[in-house]
Amino acid sequence: MNALEKYFLESNIITNKQAEEIGIKRHILASLVQKGKLERIKNGVYKKKDAVDDDYATISLKNEHVVFSFHTALYLLGFSDRAPNVLHISVPQGYNAEHIKRKFPNIKVHYVKKDFFNLGLIKTKTPLGSTVQCYNMERCICDIVLKRKSIDKQIFINALTGYFKSKDKNTRNLIKYSRILGIEEEIRKYMEVL
Repeated sequence: MNALEKYFLESNIITNKQAEEIGIKRHILASLVQKGKLERIKNGVYKKKDAVDDDYATISLKNEHVVFSFHTALYLLGFSDRAPNVLHISVPQGYNAEHIKRKFPNIKVHYVKKDFFNLGLIKTKTPLGSTVQCYNMERCICDIVLKRKSIDKQIFINALTGYFKSKDKNTRNLIKYSRILGIEEEIRKYMEVL
């Protein structure tokens, strides 16, 4: 089994950079496109010919300033069983996300102060196995508490109760993030109730 076949056991999409990291030159990718084994999604991004489209991966590849957040991050992290029909992404303030919105009309963009953008940033797998950036659970909890008026009540309640029941919760980080984001008092109230 060659390096590319091994890579595609983990993910359906590969970039030029990822291919170079596993020792595959760009001309080989181009050759595989000509032979009909790979499909070029966009410049420098390829997928297996028979692979199902992974919108999460397509959105995040070539957009390193895109992080899945809110409902979408909750779904990717397993804290919501509702597959989002609107994908929520966060980008730093000043980032022009129009090119993403044009290609994916089902996107909701949240603009985040640059100082807070990397807070709680992790990598996770999509349902189709691609690796994407999203916020961790502690950051998601802070975000949904900050915007609770615009969050679906059931998603909000399920996320909070699921988080506080989770053995993987990190309340130290939750308090730290809430302090940075200016909502420590509200977070402590939820901690007491749940």
